[in-house]
Amino acid sequence: MLNFWPSNRPLLPDLTPVKDALRTALGEADEAERPGLERALAIVEEFASADQAATQDWARKTLAVAGVDPVAQEVKAVRALRQARHGLGLKEAVDLVKSLNAGDS
Repeated sequence: MLNFWPSNRPLLPDLTPVKDALRTALGEADEAERPGLERALAIVEEFASADQAATQDWARKTLAVAGVDPVAQEVKAVRALRQARHGLGLKEAVDLVKSLNAGDS
């Protein structure tokens, strides 16, 4: 069984534009608005970080079960992740494998 990530779990969209918008708003905010925007930015950053860690953990487990080394077999790793999680796009799978490899350096 390859799928440790429930198939009904939605893929998290890239939150970079949200973080950028909050940072821009924070830069333009008055003193009354700053605390709320700072808290909102912290929440988004924590959420994105926690989800990325869970996603990387799922990917490592999936590739281990499949017997695929993401460093030595990047293309096979991308394919294995996409087969395990229908709806995972090519770019997302490539980025995920790259993030795993960057963490192994």
